[in-house]
Amino acid sequence: MIAAYNPHRPRPTDLSGLAKNLRQRDGRWYWHWDPAFVQGKFGSEDETRSSVVDPNRLTNAVDALTIPTLLVRGRSSDLLSEEGARDFLERAPHAEFADVAGAGHMVAGDRNEIFNQAILGFLERHRT
Repeated sequence: MIAAYNPHRPRPTDLSGLAKNLRQRDGRWYWHWDPAFVQGKFGSEDETRSSVVDPNRLTNAVDALTIPTLLVRGRSSDLLSEEGARDFLERAPHAEFADVAGAGHMVAGDRNEIFNQAILGFLERHRT
């Protein structure tokens, strides 16, 4: 199932890391989150599924940002579209953006070195 979901990611030899995302019940493994949560239409108005909690929560949070901010997006993300990233950046024009090719939503897992470079560069630019 995971290989089908992330075909670009090589299959790990040690699967113990999956325990943080799965729960075993009645001899079967289940995702620890509800898969229906991430089945909203990609690129839809509610692609972040914020309406599950509070329809205005994310936009209010973004509009209130005043600190240095970095948005890291996996270019193949199935949770945050290019349009969603653009909307975020329009709301937080001071934010920096790293769009990582060859990565899905879990950028650090897909392209760890590029993720690290983006984070370390951001921290270096904002060191006080």
